Amino acid sequence: MSTVRDVMTGDGVSLGPANKIKTAILLMKNHNVSGLPVIDGDRVVGIVEYQNLLGKDNDIPIEHVMDREFVSVPPDLTISNAADLMAKTGAGRLLVMQDGRLLGIVTPNVLLPELGKSLDPLTGLPRADAMRDWGMTALKSGCEISLIFVDLDKFGHFNKQYGHIVGDQVLKHVASILQAHVDDSTEMLSRYAGDEFIIVTLRHREEARELAALLEEKLHTTPNPDLPEPVTAAFGVFGGKRTKEREDIHYAATLDNLINLASKACTRAKDEKTIPAAADGGAPALETPVETTPVAETEAVQQPRPPKGTRLNVQSLNFAWESGSVARVEVHLAHGEIIQTHEAGGFALGNSALRIVADAVAGAVCKFLPTGYGVIVDSVQPINNGLGDEVVVVQAVLITPKTEIKLAGSAIAKQDRYRATAAALLDAINRQISTVI
Repeated sequence: MSTVRDVMTGDGVSLGPANKIKTAILLMKNHNVSGLPVIDGDRVVGIVEYQNLLGKDNDIPIEHVMDREFVSVPPDLTISNAADLMAKTGAGRLLVMQDGRLLGIVTPNVLLPELGKSLDPLTGLPRADAMRDWGMTALKSGCEISLIFVDLDKFGHFNKQYGHIVGDQVLKHVASILQAHVDDSTEMLSRYAGDEFIIVTLRHREEARELAALLEEKLHTTPNPDLPEPVTAAFGVFGGKRTKEREDIHYAATLDNLINLASKACTRAKDEKTIPAAADGGAPALETPVETTPVAETEAVQQPRPPKGTRLNVQSLNFAWESGSVARVEVHLAHGEIIQTHEAGGFALGNSALRIVADAVAGAVCKFLPTGYGVIVDSVQPINNGLGDEVVVVQAVLITPKTEIKLAGSAIAKQDRYRATAAALLDAINRQISTVI
């Protein structure tokens, strides 16, 4: 997520304590701002807002009307934390300072557009980038974290049987139940992708498991009259248990490893479910004992793994507009006969649509990778190659247990920019990951 350094305004306009109100009004009008810092020498001594000047004599010195209480923040503060600070203090602007020196100013007008990029418009929950920022901040501060991975059961069934409108209602229902039992002071709930949610928490592993069990129970026992069937989910927990201090840590790699392991724990939990739902969507049906013939372990049919070096390819890619400027992407990647699917969604204005596609592809790629590996999209940029062709260039980071590798790939768009984006990301990472999948 962006920091206040990325969004602050820093045109250097300020006032001195001896300046008159008429000077402040003139500067505010010329620079189209509603407030200015007051600096005495090299020290910030106050801040003056336009409303402080209304009805005052124009010749009164600023030091008599300025507010000596102001809120200062460091430049590396995340915009989400800056927004929280504004809400708690009621400050109309934040002064960005480092080593006592004023670097710039942050106002709600510059924060809101950035915050919108990191909020899921359907559920109102933070997106994956905000969750990653929260988790890495906790790790950097020396905290141990746990990850709770939530994957809805039969979400595709809701979409196919009742349509995406009902599917959206399912997601909002689940988000409200999860949010009602999350402590915002020690954890963050986010919509990860598609029908997946993640809670990153400061609870120890056993406490995180207790929370996961509570959430699973609440989801199962909280009816929603607007939904045609009950909603259930699988939960996976990992982290929150460390036996030694980290050395030379890659925080992004650590977080991705925890997400990967929690996701695998969630998959195991989903596979271990043995009580099917009743056909009428009511209470779970009781299992009827059925005689079965034991099958020898050696007779188990396993999906054949492709030879080493086999590359991932796009089996299908579906881009659909949900409402207004919000879109959802579902991608299916193939590795030989093995198929992995991932969804991503969000605001899709301009090149943001290509970023959503790249995030969906990266999510599917991660499902092929072993523990400790991950792929993060850094940027997606369409360019002209000078020959009349549009080329999509994707930059990504491959995370391994030991390092992070920056990669780039490209593909000619032809008539399908979305397919080109997927192809560009696979062009970037296929050779690097071919030896580990």
